[in-house]
Amino acid sequence: MNCYLCERVLPFLPSWRGLFFNDFQQVICEKCKSGFERISGVVCPMCGSASEGLCKDCLYWETTEYAGLLRSGTSLYYYNEAMKDYLHQYKFLKDIVLSEVFVSELRNELSRTKAIIVPVPMHPHKMKERTFSQVDCILDAAGLSYSHYLTKSEQVQGKKTKRERMSTPDLFFWNGRAVPEKILLVDDLYTTGTTIRHAAKELKKAGAVEISFFTLIRG
Repeated sequence: MNCYLCERVLPFLPSWRGLFFNDFQQVICEKCKSGFERISGVVCPMCGSASEGLCKDCLYWETTEYAGLLRSGTSLYYYNEAMKDYLHQYKFLKDIVLSEVFVSELRNELSRTKAIIVPVPMHPHKMKERTFSQVDCILDAAGLSYSHYLTKSEQVQGKKTKRERMSTPDLFFWNGRAVPEKILLVDDLYTTGTTIRHAAKELKKAGAVEISFFTLIRG
């Protein structure tokens, strides 16, 4: 088997643990894996950025109508060059097999949550263009169950400035399904926090009581 990112041959190392505990086989080589920088040290308890206490962005959000929506948040990796290359190949070059790269990390972080996992959805037009939902696929690859309670609006975030993103109109609408009290929102990339907070606001309006979030990457 070859590394999904660089095509180096991966050594096959069978183990008893893999046979009996369904451990996931490594799909990238150690060199590629070492390029991803795990977040560590003192971080903002709300979004995972490097900060002692709430970061500047989260302090701002707590002065707006979105104050108090989120209980906490966790992100695993920095948005460094290796991660940018990975995300570009996965999302925009549509290399869906890369959904398997972080399955062990997702299982370790999310398999014991008592909350219902809710992926941040794509707009149907974007879904048709890309052919797959990157968030749903990484959860599927990790064998994690989830439910959808939101529909994405026509608003596009990617080309907006930070100021424009943080003042954008509503991004999501409730789809009408009964919403659980405890929710864990999951997305691939956290930048300004706009997407997560818009999703949380709509879920709170629909009946959610406690909302936290998890993202693979912190921009």
